[in-house]
Amino acid sequence: MKFLSAFLLFIAPISLALPTSVIERPVEDSIEARQCYVQCGSTCYTSSQVTAARNSGYNYVRQGSTAGGSTYPHRYNNYEGFDFLVSGPYYEFPLRTSGVYTGGSPGADRVVFNGSGQRAGEITHTGADGSAFVACSGW
Repeated sequence: MKFLSAFLLFIAPISLALPTSVIERPVEDSIEARQCYVQCGSTCYTSSQVTAARNSGYNYVRQGSTAGGSTYPHRYNNYEGFDFLVSGPYYEFPLRTSGVYTGGSPGADRVVFNGSGQRAGEITHTGADGSAFVACSGW
């Protein structure tokens, strides 16, 4: 019993010195933020970025409006013949590495979703001929 008491007296100051709270890291430093869920050309997008773009685009479709006076989202006719994850009709909406698209230049990368808001896949103009698209990797 003396040994146990002495041991507890020895470790008590050590346990009191240990931190009691967890340090929260910003989203940009989280593991998820660093993962490449989809890669379009040399640009990586996280699952959160793809989902945010899809949700934003689908909300515009449901409201019958577009982002910031642009034409996005708009119907995507799949002239390239991609085998998407879900059936159409399809819509395309620009992908962003920061925030969601609100108008202006759309960049090269798009999330594609159907009329029910389901993710179909991601496409990019990077590496494609003219105004065509190629598939992003990861879907």
